[in-house]
Amino acid sequence: MVKPRFAIVFMLVGLMPIFSFSQGQDPTREPPLLTFNDLQKNDLDGPFRIEGFVIQTYKCPPCPAGMQCKPCLGDHIVVTDNVDEKDPGLIKRLRIFTGKPEQFALKKKYSFTVKVRGKRQTGHAVEEVDLIRFDPLEK
Repeated sequence: MVKPRFAIVFMLVGLMPIFSFSQGQDPTREPPLLTFNDLQKNDLDGPFRIEGFVIQTYKCPPCPAGMQCKPCLGDHIVVTDNVDEKDPGLIKRLRIFTGKPEQFALKKKYSFTVKVRGKRQTGHAVEEVDLIRFDPLEK
């Protein structure tokens, strides 16, 4: 005979997937649009969108066969919210890792859907993300 306490536990364990699915994010809903100031808060959970201008593209150089080369950070672009900012200390930057950085035009504005790269460090702004998708925007 199963004790009532165990029956309740089994029933709750069986219902957990239903509760987690119903409270999860709607996959058809667009991720939230954030600003560069929002990245300072570091309370991001899941994918998000951000709009910015591409100010740098970087493609790792090839390493010739048989050679030992320095590790490469990875192919990426750097975006900012204000392409006209002259003071380097005031430029807000976000590094977006992508397999094809060459497909982005410098100083062109895009909408990016991204996810935080690696573990988030408490008290630090989000500085690196992985690209999910992008759309060019008119300036």
